[in-house]
Formats: sequence, structure tokens, C-alpha cells
Amino acid sequence: MSFRRFWVALLLPLALTACGGSGSSFGPDPAPLATAAVVATRAPDFGSGAISLVEAQTPFTARNNLPPSETSDILVRSGGDHYFVIQRFGTDRILRFAADDPNTPVYSYSTQDPDDTESSNPADLLILSPTKAYLLRYGSDALWIVNPSAASEAEFKIGEIDLSAYDPDGIPEMTAGVIKQGILYVLMQRLENFFPTRNGYVAIIDTATDQQIDTGVANPDDLPGIELPLRNPGQVLSNPGNDDLVILSGGGVDPVTFDPLFNGGILRFHTVSYDTDLLVDDGEADSPPFGQFTDLAITATDRAYFVGSQGFFGTQTLFRFDPTGNAAPVPVGVAQDIGIGTLAADSQRRLWLGRTETATPGLTVLDASGQTETVIEDLIDTVLTPINIDFLSSP
Repeated sequence: MSFRRFWVALLLPLALTACGGSGSSFGPDPAPLATAAVVATRAPDFGSGAISLVEAQTPFTARNNLPPSETSDILVRSGGDHYFVIQRFGTDRILRFAADDPNTPVYSYSTQDPDDTESSNPADLLILSPTKAYLLRYGSDALWIVNPSAASEAEFKIGEIDLSAYDPDGIPEMTAGVIKQGILYVLMQRLENFFPTRNGYVAIIDTATDQQIDTGVANPDDLPGIELPLRNPGQVLSNPGNDDLVILSGGGVDPVTFDPLFNGGILRFHTVSYDTDLLVDDGEADSPPFGQFTDLAITATDRAYFVGSQGFFGTQTLFRFDPTGNAAPVPVGVAQDIGIGTLAADSQRRLWLGRTETATPGLTVLDASGQTETVIEDLIDTVLTPINIDFLSSP
């Protein structure tokens, strides 16, 4: 079967289901119905990468090794019925693909300004509309405003936002972001020589004007954004059922010994009051209750998951917690002491786990709608190791 026929066959039954279904359980800002997973993968030696496209229903048919990349430092982002591949440090490019032609990019544009002397190291693409998105550039002081539908590279960048004030060295390490109710929230790590020596920040930007919002909240740096009580923030997600964001911080490593530093955790960030609440503390180095936090996913207003890791070469355990309260997280029985590299939640309250075991890399899909999690698909073979997952949807 050609991939075009696979895609059409995939979309039709799901479109009919969407028309006759009971609607999303997410409340405001629902995610699109997942019709296929797009997965960035890496080789075991980290020397190269590729993309997998996976049907998001039984039998979870996968097409792998689409088109190989000379770097494993890649990220995928869905644009609906198409997707983007972000090639990061040292490559500095963004490629757009149509789902029915995954071997040929629609375009390949640079993320470098003409006067850039270092890698812009693009970290993420946050899409506001078909003609406007925000490109976070980890190695630069300037967040790009871009047109993801641009017909030429000259038309791709349409503006920029200067975030240099957030870090004394001028590079705030913008690493993740989310758009919620027309407001862009950007996490900045503010590293020093690649190590987390100061607290992270959130810059808050009105997408109608592309101007920072001065929160009026006092902070020691007299900056318009919000200082976080944690270091090395790495992930921010919108809770679709309320006004909150959920922020994960991994804490980082010691600059001398490279031992894990437990100065991270999971925060609830109130987008109205700008208050932060520590939901889950990562503990102390001599007795961390969960290990280091490495990834986060939200399946419902009151249900979220994080991965606790026992070190770079150790195993991982999946934990469930309530992002609206302070109850202690609980380990998920079917996902303990295994290899988990990434998480993603689709709109059907299914949780996708990227499995990192060298001999059997792939995806595990869990049903997260009941009292306990159950396995829907134990292992979908992606050939290479999954490093991030997003979901395509029907046009």
C-alpha cells in the first residue's frame, strides 16, 4: 500500500468517528483528534535520526526511517495534516513535510540570521495559525516570529522578540513554550557555561502585538516576566480544563562532578494571578523519591504523568499525579523500571511512551481513561529510538 493510500484509509474512519462521537473530554482548548503519530527517532549511537509515522489505531501500522537525518538532535511538531522537523544544534534548519509525501520536504529553511556567529540551536516551534508561529532559538537572544506557510526562505522570518535581558550573558536559553488563550509563555533556563546556576524565568508575550506583558510582579532582576522557584525548566504544558500551566524542571547536573542536582520539580503556574505552586518536589540528592524528572504529559484536567529517571544509564518509572491538587504521585504499575525516553498524550486519553531499550525500541500505548492504566499496544516497532512524539490530524 502506498503511504498516500495508507493516509486516506486512516483518515476516513476516524473522521466518521469524530462526527458521531460524544466530544472531547478535555474542556477548553481541546487537542485535535489523533489520526497518526509523528515520531522523531535517533540511532543507538546518536549519530543520525529519522521520522516514523504511526497509525493511531489498531493495528498501529508504522512506516519508519523517513527520511534519514545526519543529526539525531531533532524534534517534530505537528501542523495538523503536515509536520515540521526541527534540526537543532549545528544544523539549524526547519523542514516542512506533507503527511502523504513524507520523503520530500515542502521546504527546508535556515534558522540562522546572516550575522549569527554561533548556532541558533532551534528548540521548538509554537504554531499560532497557518501563517504565524514562534521559533524558540536556544542559542540566540532573539525569538523568531515566522510564517510556517512561507513559499520562500526570504518570507519565512517575519519578526523577532528580544529576550536578551533575561540573562547576563545575553543568551537566555529559551527552551520550551506554549500558547494559551492568545498568550505565549516562554521558558528560559538562564544557564551559565551550560549549567543551571540561577532560577529559570517565564517571558509572557501577547500574540496580538508581539510585545512582552509586564506582569508587575516584583523580582530581583526587575524583569517583566516571572521568576520560577526552580532551576533548569525544560517543559511547559497547558492544562486544557482550567487557566493553569504545568511546568517541569529536571534540576540539572553539577558542573564539576556531573552528578544530578535535585533543584527541580513540577509547578502549577496560574496564568491569571501569575502565582506558582510546587506540585511535586524532586527531593534531595541523598534520597530522591522519584529520580530526576525527564518528561511530562497531561491526559485530563485532573490527571497527568511524569517520568522519573534513575540516571542516564538507569531505568525509568512512570508516575501519575493530579495537577489540580497536592496528592502524592503514584507509580504506574505497567510502566515501572523500564526505558522511557518521551511521553505524549493524545485526545483520546491515551498515553504514548517512547521506549529506549536498545534491543526493542518503539512505542507503548496505554489507556489512561480508567482508574488504572491498561496496555493497548505493548510495542510498536520504530526501528530507532523515539525521542519525541506529536499527533497529526485530518484536514
